[in-house]
Amino acid sequence: MDSLDALKMTVVEEPSKEELRGLIRGLVRYNETRAVPENSRDLAVFVRTEDGSLLGGVMGYTHWEWLFVSHLWVDERLRGHGWGGRLMASIEDAAVRRGCHSAHLDTFSFQALAFYEKQGYTRFGTLPDYPRGESRYFLSKRLTK
Repeated sequence: MDSLDALKMTVVEEPSKEELRGLIRGLVRYNETRAVPENSRDLAVFVRTEDGSLLGGVMGYTHWEWLFVSHLWVDERLRGHGWGGRLMASIEDAAVRRGCHSAHLDTFSFQALAFYEKQGYTRFGTLPDYPRGESRYFLSKRLTK
């Protein structure tokens, strides 16, 4: 880098995937000099019919001995029959087998806060008015003793 004066900053409304990957690669390299190596691995559990139609699932990833649950969906026909709890228990068990000790996730006031609390998750943060008039909740759960 010849001169910091020659640098320019640009706002990119729709960055390319390559630009985003470059940013992430730089952050990962930095993190690895100060923490344990990256070990993020995707994880998912699905509920399907005999013909393979998707009726629900949970997905996320394991990273640094934590499970992050990014998405949980159960078809309306299955709701209220315990499938959400079974999906959560299944992904948590798989995460423990990968060496995870805890899990975290977030949800909105119009989604499933009470459901996650029933699964043993506790709130550690709230972002009010996100979206306006609603809240975003951050929860965690210890998976091992």
